[in-house]
Amino acid sequence: MDDSKRSRSTKPKPKRSWFKVFVTVFLVIFIAGGAAFAYVANKTFQTAKQSEVELSRGDKSDKRAAAVDLTKDHFSVLLVGTDERPGDTSSRADTMIVATFNKTDKQVNLLSIPRDSLVMIPSVGYEDKINHSYAFGGIDSTIETVEKLLDIPIDYYGSINFNGVVAIVDAVGGIEVDVKLPINTLNSSDKKGGVKLEPGLQRLNGEEALAYARMRYEDPEGDIGRTKRQQQVVQAIIDQSTSFGSITKLNKLMDATGDNFTTNMSLTEAFQLQPFVKSLNTVNRIDLKGTDTKINGAYYYQLDPSSLADAKTMLKEQLNLPDTADESTSTPEVIDDSTTGSN
Repeated sequence: MDDSKRSRSTKPKPKRSWFKVFVTVFLVIFIAGGAAFAYVANKTFQTAKQSEVELSRGDKSDKRAAAVDLTKDHFSVLLVGTDERPGDTSSRADTMIVATFNKTDKQVNLLSIPRDSLVMIPSVGYEDKINHSYAFGGIDSTIETVEKLLDIPIDYYGSINFNGVVAIVDAVGGIEVDVKLPINTLNSSDKKGGVKLEPGLQRLNGEEALAYARMRYEDPEGDIGRTKRQQQVVQAIIDQSTSFGSITKLNKLMDATGDNFTTNMSLTEAFQLQPFVKSLNTVNRIDLKGTDTKINGAYYYQLDPSSLADAKTMLKEQLNLPDTADESTSTPEVIDDSTTGSN
């Protein structure tokens, strides 16, 4: 893999960020009317209640003096895609994106954290792949790890599993995607060759969309290419979910969200975001440079200290936080990968 391709950029993106796919479900009741309004409102509150899961730490980060007020404060959200399936006793965070929202500049910064990044995981006290933090202690451990890595508070989270991606895409009737390369990869049950696609614009069902977003090793751009494909799928879901008006489809979408999506953001707080979502000007992307490395026979992504420092500075500026110096720490022992799997 060409590590020079792992670069940080801040290119303007379309106004709609992928966080809006969650907010859209809640805001859609404002455009419904009559009996439809009553039905959708009731269903939305049921879905929101089912999806809301508080963190062990409570309603604020330890890096905050007080909980954020979404009507005026800048805030952050950790978006996590997990490989969790029914009956699993352990799962990993397959995708991690930190989003910082600046209310003054009406701007969002999105930082993608490579799943194999070698980082300190506080819940176990040693360095390992960041995606293993979820296996060690669920979303609480992952948030604690990201806060340690970036030295910023994570105010909210949104977590969706593989089944949720499949269910949401199928609920909206599939999504249109310009497939960039041939696909012959695993389906959601990890069956080899379970999904095969040829390049070109086409409508994907849930299984196909998930496989297209997940594929790693066959892409010549590696994790960078994977990130681009995930962005394609997310944008297509947003486009499709905001274009249909059928109550039946909306019902399926909310069922898919409620069963597979969790967040610590309440419905009231989601409503408070409406003015900001409507006025959003810019979405910037931040990527982390690094190098591929092997330790004790296991593959890791070693983050470049300068790139990480730059990313931390940008996120702190977005949240209007002081850019404090890093704490000096010794390099802890790295766990053998066999305890959590090789991925």
